[in-house]
Amino acid sequence: MSLVELENVQRVYQMGHSKIYALKNISLKLESGNLVVCLGPSGSGKTTLLNVLGGIDKCEGKICIAGKEITRFGKRKLSRFRRKHVGFIFQFFNLLPVYSALENVEYAVELSQKRSRNETRLKAEEYLKAVGLYEKKDMFPSQLSGGEQQRVAAARALAKEPKLLLCDEPTGELSVKEGRLVLATIQKLVRTRPDTLTVLVTHNRKISEIADLVISLRSGTIDSITPQKPVDAMEITW
Repeated sequence: MSLVELENVQRVYQMGHSKIYALKNISLKLESGNLVVCLGPSGSGKTTLLNVLGGIDKCEGKICIAGKEITRFGKRKLSRFRRKHVGFIFQFFNLLPVYSALENVEYAVELSQKRSRNETRLKAEEYLKAVGLYEKKDMFPSQLSGGEQQRVAAARALAKEPKLLLCDEPTGELSVKEGRLVLATIQKLVRTRPDTLTVLVTHNRKISEIADLVISLRSGTIDSITPQKPVDAMEITW
């Protein structure tokens, strides 16, 4: 069974007497263990798709994740599901500025899993080591570069051990050098968690080369779905 199934998903905005379709009749099945890139220009619906997958935005139609129809969930149940099963990496990092790198990751573990204080610390340290930032675990976000902050955000998202990892333009605020490191980190962590599905949205066609599957969006509809052999993130440039 697919981890994620969408059936006739639509997101419609009412603008006066007109209806604007951010998403229109999206039907899709996605498997665990894949890195999927949603590619498209501004206004194509890619971020809206990410938001409805993460339960941030409401939509028409049906979305099932791990056999659970999240489009039927109320606000509280959806919040619990998202906290436990969905990881987010945003364009603007969204780290807590008064927490160290380690504390930012610990906080995510505490929210999603019932662990002892020591287990939480060890899990957070494990993922900071995985992204190559263990030596900077006591630094605050303001003391880290943009790329380092995004790698902490990746550690925070993956430390939850989510079923679904959603990445919204994770290199949008970074240099090419830092962006490649972040993409390589995501790619590496994805490969170590075959039970996780990763969906990354971008307008940058070069970034789509790291994906197992590329979904091209245009005007709120799927233009094409292309499986491919992924390129190592450290080999691409833009």
